Amino acid sequence: MRLYGEIGSKIDGDYFAQQLASLDAEDLDLICIRVNSPGGHVLQGMSIVSALLSMNTPVCVCIDGIAASMAAVIAVAADRVCMMDYAKLMIHNPYFADTDSQTMSAKQRKMLARLTDMLRQVLVRRGMDEATMSKLMREETWFSAEEAKGAGLCDEITSSARSEYMGLSPMQLVDAVDAEYQSTNHQQMEKVNLSAEAIVALGSKSGQLDEAAVSAAIVSMVAAKDKEIADLKAEKEKAVAEVEQLKKDKEDAVAAEAVAFADQLLKEGKIDASAKDAVVETYKANPGNARKIFGSVPARTKLSGMVGKSNGDSSRVASMSWDELDKSGLLAELKTADPDLYAKKYKEMSAGLHITRRQ
Repeated sequence: MRLYGEIGSKIDGDYFAQQLASLDAEDLDLICIRVNSPGGHVLQGMSIVSALLSMNTPVCVCIDGIAASMAAVIAVAADRVCMMDYAKLMIHNPYFADTDSQTMSAKQRKMLARLTDMLRQVLVRRGMDEATMSKLMREETWFSAEEAKGAGLCDEITSSARSEYMGLSPMQLVDAVDAEYQSTNHQQMEKVNLSAEAIVALGSKSGQLDEAAVSAAIVSMVAAKDKEIADLKAEKEKAVAEVEQLKKDKEDAVAAEAVAFADQLLKEGKIDASAKDAVVETYKANPGNARKIFGSVPARTKLSGMVGKSNGDSSRVASMSWDELDKSGLLAELKTADPDLYAKKYKEMSAGLHITRRQ
């Protein structure tokens, strides 16, 4: 694994720790972490330290450039530390970025003291006494590979024959090592050996493509997939629109049936005009129930067809009292169909009221 870059920005410490834990679950003999980092976020770095200290698989840290600040704490937490002969290691007390020590609150000072103690406890695991380590941290101490080995912070020095790296400043060294890695990595990617699945997916016949061809093939595949997704999305939207139209057509058909049903009931005299809207809504909600409910209502003979005839219906209306006509809902129709009979029934009702009052 490579820990190249600042922890917390370029390197996600929590994710790096999860990857270490995942590797520890595999049947490995050794895990090597190559370091070229100026340090970074303390708490994210401590996630990596915690993972290192809890692992069963031996871990070796190889410092390719510098291991400064939090990166140095991570390095010494490994089972073995190797440094390139030009590499550098730096330890110091933690601090709050962009915060003046003179304006810190008591809470911030207490937190810094705890962080300092936590880092010191990791650094002294290699044998240095706490007083000496506290002094070195307080003074922000840089170690060459030889000095780090002498202090017990490094186990082995790897000869590089890279004399041009010896005189570089720490950040120049970081950039140089990172640039070399990027260049080497690019050369390794110039020719890519493909798996059987990749050969089929990318359409390669030889099983080997250069980086540009791989990129072009991947871009082509992504474009094809994007088009496939867009086509499927368009088909879905079309299907949804068709379903919505069918739903609307069905609702419109039921609404038309509901109006026709209510008109038929009104024509048959089974409902009054004032009940038409309620019947329409009932039918739209459940046509079957509406037919059952209103289908059982008997058709009502209109009063206009009964009044003035010499049959039994006319005599029956004439024999009904005002209250009976009122309860039957026939008074309004009687007033229109036979005003004289209506007036007669009214007088009979009024006379009955006068008699009742005198009694």
